[in-house]
Amino acid sequence: MIGFSAGSFQSTDAIYIKPDSTGANRGYGAFDFFGVINGIAFYLDRHLDRFFNTMNILRLSIALTKNEVKAIIEEVIQRNQHKDFHIKLFAYPTDNYLQKTIPADLFVIPLIVPVDPAFKYAEGVKLIMKEYQRFLPEAKSTNYLPLVYWQNGINDSGAVDVLYYSDGFIRESSRGNVFVVKANQVFTPGEQMLKGITRSVVMDILWDNSIAVKEKNISMEELFEADEVFLSSTTKKILPITKIDTQIIGNGKVGPNSKSVYDLFNQLQLNWGK
Repeated sequence: MIGFSAGSFQSTDAIYIKPDSTGANRGYGAFDFFGVINGIAFYLDRHLDRFFNTMNILRLSIALTKNEVKAIIEEVIQRNQHKDFHIKLFAYPTDNYLQKTIPADLFVIPLIVPVDPAFKYAEGVKLIMKEYQRFLPEAKSTNYLPLVYWQNGINDSGAVDVLYYSDGFIRESSRGNVFVVKANQVFTPGEQMLKGITRSVVMDILWDNSIAVKEKNISMEELFEADEVFLSSTTKKILPITKIDTQIIGNGKVGPNSKSVYDLFNQLQLNWGK
């Protein structure tokens, strides 16, 4: 596939990060990730707003405006033959030194992501929990060390992801946001976590369909007493959670609110760009 790096469009096979850069040596970089549906990036403006916000938090600076990055992404989409795929954005420091504002290069990497099997959405899936608070949680960085470290435990337990909690409250999964349903009201954490773009779309869908949704601190007790739990993320979309560690959620089946949000979100993507 054709991506973008070092100021030019090139095969993704030829794109690399300098091994002596701060990005490689310190794992320091800004990151974003979104889908392309029917040849059009899904909520690109929201992703770019977050990408530039992350760069600002991390003191990274690329020599491109937001509109210029948008034009590059649209060119990458045009240069690839696929109508449905995903794109990763990176801003990596160009040299192995730090200063007040760190110069960075833009990388645009298209890729094909496997689709989760349908039974996960019909039957629900499991999460494991770990006590962990991300550093600078409002920044979407390249630091996924906890996920990589705990991935074997996730796989061995038959789970799909890890749900982080800190100070007695749930925060987020390693790659998505969590929603809790109780008495047909929907709640989601609102602080000390990354506010995902899919999360924002889900909240729009809920409000548009007169389903009450509220940001609040959600305790472990409230999580385990929930009627339904679901995740939102770019790749998992709306994924029902029916078990967390050894605790069954609700009646152990996919609930009506989770299914409704899943259906509405799928319809939105099906009609995207049409």
